[in-house]
Amino acid sequence: MTRSTFLLLAGAFSALLSNAKSHLRAAEDSRPAKPNLIFVLVDDVARDWYSCYGSSQPTPNVDKLAAEGVRFETAWCTPLCTPTRMTFLSGMYPFRSGWTIHCDVPRSGGKGFDPDKFTCIARVLKQAGYATAIAGKWQVKDIMQKHGFDEHCLWTGVERANKPSSKRYWDPFLQINGERATHTGQFGPEITQKFALDFIANHKQGPFFLYCPMIAAHQKLEALPGSDGKPAAENKAGKELMAGYITYIDRQVGELMARLDALGIAENTVVVFAGDNGTAGGGTLNGHAIPSGKAKVSDLGVHVPLIIRAPMLAKKGFVTAALADFTDLYPTFAELAGGTLPHGVMLDVRSLVPVLKGEARESKPWIFSQLGTNRIVRDTRWLFHNTGQFYDLQSDPLEKADLAASTEPEAAAARERLTKIMASLPADGPPPFAEFPKPR
Repeated sequence: MTRSTFLLLAGAFSALLSNAKSHLRAAEDSRPAKPNLIFVLVDDVARDWYSCYGSSQPTPNVDKLAAEGVRFETAWCTPLCTPTRMTFLSGMYPFRSGWTIHCDVPRSGGKGFDPDKFTCIARVLKQAGYATAIAGKWQVKDIMQKHGFDEHCLWTGVERANKPSSKRYWDPFLQINGERATHTGQFGPEITQKFALDFIANHKQGPFFLYCPMIAAHQKLEALPGSDGKPAAENKAGKELMAGYITYIDRQVGELMARLDALGIAENTVVVFAGDNGTAGGGTLNGHAIPSGKAKVSDLGVHVPLIIRAPMLAKKGFVTAALADFTDLYPTFAELAGGTLPHGVMLDVRSLVPVLKGEARESKPWIFSQLGTNRIVRDTRWLFHNTGQFYDLQSDPLEKADLAASTEPEAAAARERLTKIMASLPADGPPPFAEFPKPR
C-alpha cells in the first residue's frame, strides 16, 4: 500500500469515526432530560380548604396546578403526620414498617427512620443522579445525608431537653445543612421557602428532587407576617386565621411555580401536591361544613388532596377516579427518575405513572390506612374497618350509617370482599422507636 493510499484511507476512517461520534452526541442530546421532581406536602390540611376540591376558600395557585395536571379524587394517607411521612419516605404501609402511630423521634428516642433498615426515596433518586434537598418539617431523625439528602433546611421537631426546638413559626429553631440555631425575629415557613427557591435556582440544570413538607398549617397557629415581615397586628383567630394560612400556603405554591417558569424549567418539572392527614378543625366541601378529620381512623381522617402536574406525561386538567395512597408515591418518583427500587425489601407499591399517562383507569382496586391497631380499607365506594363497621361512602361520606348487618346483595358482596382483603394483610411489624407512646 502506498503512503498516499494509506493516508487517504486513514482520513476516510477518521471522517467516518467523527461522523459516528456526532450522530451519537446528537442522539444523546435528543434524549428527554430526566424530569425535576418537587413534592409539596402540607401539614394538617385536607381537601376541605382547596377550591379545586369544592372548598369555599379561594386557592388560585393550587387550582392552577390542578388545571395543568392530574387531580386525584380519592387519595389516602394516614390520620397523623409521622406515619404518613414514613409511608412516603419508605414505600411501606405502617404494618410493614412498624410505624403505626405518631412518634416524634427527637422527643421519644430511638433510631426511628433507621437508614440501615429503610431505604429513603431520596437515596433512590440520588443514586439515579439527582441533586436532593428537603425544606420544611422532619420529625423522624436528622441523619440527612445517610437518607440521601444533599441539603436540608428543617424544623426537626420537638427535641427532648431542648426547649427552643418547640418553636416552628416565629423565632424558629431550625437545622440548616447541619447548623442548628434559633432564628430570632424570623418566621419559619419564610426561611424554608427561601431555601427551597434558592435550591431550585442553584440546580436549574437538573435533575433535582426537592421535598417540601411544609411547616404550615399545624396548630397552634401564630400570627402571619405582615407587609413589614413582622407578626401581623390583626388579632385573628380560629377559622379566620386558618383561612389566612391557606392563602399563605397557596401563595408559596405560586412562588415555587413562578420560579420554575422564570428559569424555563417548568415543563420539565413534575410537581406533586398533597396533605398529610385530615384537617385539624375542619373546613367546607361543596357548601357543607366538614368536621375535623385529624387523628380519626376514617375516610375523613385520611382522604387528602393529591395533585400531580407532569407536563411531559399528562394532559391538562385531568380528574381521575383512580385510587391512590402514599405507598404509590415512592415508585412513581422512582420510575419518573429512572431509579431502581431497593432489592430484598418488601415494599407496598404501585406506580401512578400509567394513570398519569392516561394508559390506565386505575392503579389498584383498594387502598389502606391505619393508626395503632385500627385499620381501614376501601374501594371506589365501600369502606371496611377491621373492627367490623362497614360504610357506603357514596351515600354516607361521614360514615354515620353502619351497614355491617346489611343483607342487600351489593353491600354484602362488597363487605365480604373487603373483609378478605383486610384478613390477608400481615400483622404489625415491631416499632422502630426506643419507646412506644400511646396513639394520639
